[in-house]
Amino acid sequence: MRSKLLTAFAALLSIHSCVAFAQWWDPADMTPPYLKGTPQAPKIVYDYAKRRAARNAINAAIWNNEFAKIERMYDEFLSQKLRAADGTWMVEVVQTTFDTLFQATPEQMTKVMEAWQKAIPDSKLRRVLEADRWQRFAWNARGGASASGTPGEAMQVFRERLGKAAQALEASAEVGKDSPIWYWVALIVAGSGGMPVAQFDALFDEAVAKFPSYQPLYYTRVNYLLPQWGGDYAQVEKFVDRAVKRTASTEGESLYAWIYADIAAKQRGRGFFDESALSWPRMKKSFEDLVQRYPDANNKAQFLTFACRLRDKETTARLIGEMGNKAEVINTFDGVNLETCKRFALQAA
Repeated sequence: MRSKLLTAFAALLSIHSCVAFAQWWDPADMTPPYLKGTPQAPKIVYDYAKRRAARNAINAAIWNNEFAKIERMYDEFLSQKLRAADGTWMVEVVQTTFDTLFQATPEQMTKVMEAWQKAIPDSKLRRVLEADRWQRFAWNARGGASASGTPGEAMQVFRERLGKAAQALEASAEVGKDSPIWYWVALIVAGSGGMPVAQFDALFDEAVAKFPSYQPLYYTRVNYLLPQWGGDYAQVEKFVDRAVKRTASTEGESLYAWIYADIAAKQRGRGFFDESALSWPRMKKSFEDLVQRYPDANNKAQFLTFACRLRDKETTARLIGEMGNKAEVINTFDGVNLETCKRFALQAA
């Protein structure tokens, strides 16, 4: 009898293991050790503060050479398919933390990666991130200008480093394809290197077949359909429509808002709202779906921002009322901020 009880208790711990494992890295977690992994443990909400705590923990571990800690966090985020309160993936915290540092502190991060290789030679994550390091270094050399507006020497360095990124992807493919980060880097390298469209789309299809709701994959592929990459907004609209249909069973209409919000942030000052095929009625429906699935403050703020920018007075007023003193406008566009949105929505005509 005692054996059966122990077995049942072990099974219960296994069911709730994500609660225990997912917060061991957070020094702010005050859950008593005896409650971790039990039904009595407080439910974790992966809100902005928790995502920031994860980013801070990873950042500190990078500079303290605590590579095993980074790998454990990454493995748990990935294996649990852990999503934050706003619907983004916790794995993306690992991705963005490293990518930001590769851009900001390239020399220091080269030393970090060398130390990681010595400490854990068979690391799967490091091999994937090595590809990201080279693609980011390539763009560091090129800058943000077009190919025609970039000096020849800079383009030469760009292509050489992009080639190293491609080599790192190939070398890590066997283990890397278990990670959405590998595919995210692969799509950047493919698009930046001018991979033929058929091959590029095949790579994208492979990526989203494995990780259908990992938003950065969609953001990256659609980036190369934008006008500055030789595309146009008709292609963008077709892509977004296919993406929504692909993910409708699990994400509903939400990907429409996610993708267009990301594009709008990238295209600031490029005539996006005048030239794109964005439909506000559909965007509104998508945001309604998104905030119902993921009622996070960030998603509500995005909804408010676009309702105000696209001159939907009724929706802007409603959202300001619902959010109260927590109302916020993010990814602000020219002339769009909380004060102007309140004047637009709440003042009499």
